[in-house]
Amino acid sequence: MGKSNIRGMVSRAWNSPTIMTWLSFLVRSLSLIIVLPLILIRFSTEEIALWYLFITIIGLQMFVDMGLSPTFSRVISYAMGGADVNDLKSPKNKNNGKANWESIECISSEMRRIYSSISWFWTVLLSTAGTALLVIPISQVQDTALAWSAWVVILIVSTIVIKGNIFISYLQGINQIAIFRRWEAITSFGGIIASILVLVFDGNLLGMVIANQGFVLVSIYINRRLSRILEDGHFKNFSIKGKNNKVFDAVWPSAWRSGIGVILTAGLMQLSGIMYAQFGSSAEIATYLLGLRLIITVSSFSQAPFYSKLPLLSRLYAEGKKDELIKISQRGMMLSHWVYVIGFIIIGVAGEKLLILIESNADFPSHLLWILLGIGFFAERYGAMHLQLYSITNQIIWHTVAVWTGLILLIVSVSLLPRYDYLSFAIAKIAAYFGFYSWYCARHSYRKFGMSFLQYESKTTLLPTLVLVVFGLWWLS
Repeated sequence: MGKSNIRGMVSRAWNSPTIMTWLSFLVRSLSLIIVLPLILIRFSTEEIALWYLFITIIGLQMFVDMGLSPTFSRVISYAMGGADVNDLKSPKNKNNGKANWESIECISSEMRRIYSSISWFWTVLLSTAGTALLVIPISQVQDTALAWSAWVVILIVSTIVIKGNIFISYLQGINQIAIFRRWEAITSFGGIIASILVLVFDGNLLGMVIANQGFVLVSIYINRRLSRILEDGHFKNFSIKGKNNKVFDAVWPSAWRSGIGVILTAGLMQLSGIMYAQFGSSAEIATYLLGLRLIITVSSFSQAPFYSKLPLLSRLYAEGKKDELIKISQRGMMLSHWVYVIGFIIIGVAGEKLLILIESNADFPSHLLWILLGIGFFAERYGAMHLQLYSITNQIIWHTVAVWTGLILLIVSVSLLPRYDYLSFAIAKIAAYFGFYSWYCARHSYRKFGMSFLQYESKTTLLPTLVLVVFGLWWLS
């Protein structure tokens, strides 16, 4: 292979949205291999439970986004394909695929206005409800003053993080995912190194929070800088205008439906750990939150092949290229499913042995809990990708999905909790996603793009599903 071919391969990988998204997730996943073992050794069981509660609350920031980020990214993608402000609800290519920067400026202005309001709402919510929910878990650690100081740091950074979503939405909308994810990987690596140094030098919970949140701020600064220099620096010249009713009417109906959908589905599963912390023992809380964090990491890592293509899929839809859209979406879903199944099996087999080897202060989830979580989150991945595919049309069904899925989650988990303890949350997820979410989302996707289950899933889902089922039966036998 010649040098020119090697350079070409490196260049394609360097500028590939999927590979750079994988790189970002891979770097962040290093915390499972390096940081997690140190936490499980250095921190007490009570501190481990509190640390993962902090991480869970930080993760809830994406849910308070109210579906705005993917919605804004989608309409910016429409405008990059030539859509006018008047056409954002139902995009029509009037500009021969040439970016409509006047529309993007209007979208960006409205984005700033809405995110500013959301950030203050989130700060008030965290300061009140969030603080109340942490009273019991923090009271169980030895140094409560240090724990409350860590919580204050999270409160301050959270306000900035919500506003920082402006830059993420813009970068994804203009399809600059590769460079955005590349820098995300770099800052994540910096955060991991900082965390390792804190733990190696006998750092505490406050030090870990500062290391973690400090590099979050660095990431926001870099995203702001990228937004201002990419695409000839259009973003830095955008003016801040008053409320734009056309943009708001195109974005808000989709955003609130998406937001409610995320909160009442994935958000409820995250909240299960916070609620369980109000009455469970520290050891049980640590085990459940550890298992939840591990499976969420696997699920997040598996999103890369499909989610990195969403801006492109939105643009192809706006340009009317249906066949190309279906082909790219199929490949993305197939890779996502395989990454999930392989990651789930590896962590399940190796994780348990590793925690015993390092004499961890928190146990790996039982085989039954791990299998139940794996099935539930696999069903979520399947349904969520079809939901995202359908959503590129700007026809949002998230609110309908949320109501029924959330209702099933609540009823089943509450009903089973007295008998099955934290297993009830995993069982409820399976019931909700198989009972409604997954098949309902997939059906809308099939109908919209004229596909059948076998026609589409024979190339995406069937084989990974078979491997997951066989592994589950073997592990439980």
